[in-house]
Formats: sequence, C-alpha cells, structure tokens
Amino acid sequence: MGVPTGEVVARPMVARACGCLREFQHYAVDRYRAQRLAKFQKTRCEECVAKLNEEQRQAAAVVPKKGEAFKLLPTSAQFSLTRKADATWAGTLSAEGKTVEAVGDGPHGLTLALARAWLAANGITSPSEGAPKPVPPQSAPAPVSKHPAPKPPPPSAKPSLSNFPRPKSG
Repeated sequence: MGVPTGEVVARPMVARACGCLREFQHYAVDRYRAQRLAKFQKTRCEECVAKLNEEQRQAAAVVPKKGEAFKLLPTSAQFSLTRKADATWAGTLSAEGKTVEAVGDGPHGLTLALARAWLAANGITSPSEGAPKPVPPQSAPAPVSKHPAPKPPPPSAKPSLSNFPRPKSG
C-alpha cells in the first residue's frame, strides 16, 4: 500500500497518536484511504519521534553497559534465580545488606536487570558518564630499513592433473 499518485483533493488536519495535528492528503483516486488514515492516526509525527528517540538515547547513556554493571558490583554480591511455572525467571541480588528483586524472560537478561537495579538503588552510576574517554596510545612508526624489501619469488607453474605424480600401479 504505497502513496497514491494523482490529484490531491483535500488536506484536512488530523490528530496523530502523539496528539499533534498534521496534514493528511486526500487523493481523487485512493482505494486505500481508510487504511492510510488509520495508520496515520496510530503513528507519531516526525518531531515527536525524533524527540522520543533523543530522550531514549540520553536515558540509555546513563545506564551502565553490561560489562560495567557487573564490574561495579561488590565482590560479595549474590544472585538467586528461580524458574517459574510460566517459564519466566524471578531473581534477587543481595549485596552489602541491600536486596533487589526482578522478573525476566531469561536468566541472562535477568542478571543484568538485577545488577542495574542494585546499582540504581545504591546511587552508583556509570564511571564513564562524566569522565572523559581515554585516548588510545599512538603506536610509534615502524622502523625504516636501509635495505629494500626482498623481491617475491617468481610464480610457479599452475597445478594441473598432469603435474601431479601418478601412483605406481603394481
């Protein structure tokens, strides 16, 4: 269902899912107008999508990455995971006298969620949040030889069935 071609006969303002009013185009010949209008009303406008994406990006930058989250936990941290009858997993994380609980679809995601929840409950944030990123060390240039590089050997004959030794028949 693509955008129809032809003459635009009306341009009513229609509310999007985000609440913004945007122009919807009525074409003279449009057999999918009802479906296009329904989809138009169910989706957000471009500005609200961009704003939501930026908010999500900023929120994700604050959350510690997987490797960081586990490294920030104290050495005495204990996980307890239980598989429930409905195939979901429940777990607790106890460390330094504080316990957090969570439920997840699998044990790997659950352990990460528990670690992040414990860090958030204790006010521990990602160390890379405010710190500048380390600059990778620059390697020294390779030493230059006084002698030129050796020439490669000449190409050998291409292998073929006639070049291979034949087994002796006995």
